[in-house]
Amino acid sequence: MADYGFFVNNFANNKQNIHNASAQKPPCYNTNSMSRPIPVEVVPSHVHLSEAHHQTLFGDGHMGAVRQELSQTGQFAYEETVEVVGENGESIVLRVLGPHRKATQIELTPTEARLLGIGAPIAKSGDLSGAKPCTLRTAHGSIDAEASVIIPKSHLHLSDTEASSLRLANGATVRMDVVGDVARVLENVVVRVHPTYRARLHIHPDIARDIWLHTGAHVRVRDIQT
Repeated sequence: MADYGFFVNNFANNKQNIHNASAQKPPCYNTNSMSRPIPVEVVPSHVHLSEAHHQTLFGDGHMGAVRQELSQTGQFAYEETVEVVGENGESIVLRVLGPHRKATQIELTPTEARLLGIGAPIAKSGDLSGAKPCTLRTAHGSIDAEASVIIPKSHLHLSDTEASSLRLANGATVRMDVVGDVARVLENVVVRVHPTYRARLHIHPDIARDIWLHTGAHVRVRDIQT
């Protein structure tokens, strides 16, 4: 069993949704772009539990202990972890994030999905229409989590005000330029808008390793794809 905890150490070669623009001059930025760059957060793989599954895995009445607040208002990481078991019997340990979701969702990198033998789709967070099953285990219990595993698409969190200034709507897909000396473009980034959100680009660790991007780097919106 590989214990990934809150960080992921596997190297990956996942080129999907990334375009290296160093060989060509990029088009003009969207004239509506924010004047300030948007911070990047590399989000480790994690688990969102429904309330019912939380109780099964940790016991009736268990509330969970908050480890740390996350950048998005009202979201946090628990101290609790779960073992995610794939179809081939391999497993990794991931942190549980809160608050509870209506449906349990496990977000993996492509590297982890291959390790576990799970053919997880690349999907928007919350879209479990094509999600794959896995087993979740703790010392207290286990569940078969049907339609729960996805590889999350890169997504841009924006408040209503920030989205309005960029003229972006919830669900839009954009291209983003990495701020720096080397021209790099991230494609197929999904826009997510909510009054409590703060402007952040969330990517999974495989993408971060492929283009040498890290938490604390910055990006700008280039243009709208759809």
